[in-house]
This record gives sequence, structure tokens and C-alpha cells, in this order.
Amino acid sequence: MTLTPIPIDDRPSAFQTHFNLEFHNTALITEALRASGVIDREGNKSLAHIGDTVLQLSLQLEGRARRATREQINYATQQIAANVNLTKRGFALGIDAYIWNNPSQGNSVSPKVMATTMEAIIGAAFLDMNRDMAEVQSIIDALGLVWPE
Repeated sequence: MTLTPIPIDDRPSAFQTHFNLEFHNTALITEALRASGVIDREGNKSLAHIGDTVLQLSLQLEGRARRATREQINYATQQIAANVNLTKRGFALGIDAYIWNNPSQGNSVSPKVMATTMEAIIGAAFLDMNRDMAEVQSIIDALGLVWPE
């Protein structure tokens, strides 16, 4: 069975509906779902840079709250924030259906684009939620990027 792709213009709102999210600034989630090369060379990369930092900070804060050692915090952060894990989680959640991919890449989303998009979603949420880490944590949790039990 072939699924009908979500029209590009509908992807940001469909993403928000599917994940029960509401971005006040929809331009941020639109940018987060746009791979580089679609409109410009940058695409979602600047949001991804922010999101990577926010995810790592979130994991470090959680580790500290759990009284984990520095080595445990570093290990958990490296594992959870790794591109391999971000890619795996993104595909498992079906986020590839919402990405506006570079036309030169065809319809398939590469692992790198998926990892970058996952980070960009976190970055967009951080900016949209006025840099409130507690609120952003709900997005990180929804993406399954949580401290290991």
C-alpha cells in the first residue's frame, strides 16, 4: 500500500496535529521541517545547532538531578544526542513524512537529514517556548530522547 504524501504546505500543521503540539510561531516549525537546499543552503541547520545544544543541556541537567557521575552524564549524552539515535527515533516516529526534502534527494530522507531535523525541531521549540527548558522538555520527551532508566 502506497501512502499519499502530505502536501508540502500542510506538513507543519499536520506535524503539530500528529504530535499534539502548538507552535505560536509556525514559521519556526516550518523552518525546522525544511532540509537544506530546499529554499536556501541553510535550511534547518541553524535551528539544529540550537536544538543540539538544548538537547545536550537537557540531558546534562537530568543527569545532575539524578546525581549521576560526570562519566555517566557524558555517556548518556553521547548516546542519546548521537546522530544515529536521533535518526532511529525520527524514523520510528514517522517524522520523515513531514520533512520538506531537497528535491535533488528525491523522496527518501537521508539519515543525516533526519538527525538534523530532529535537532531542528528541538531548536524551534526552544525558541517558540521563550527558552523555557521545562516546556521544551515535553517536546524532548515526546521525541523519546530521554535519560535511560
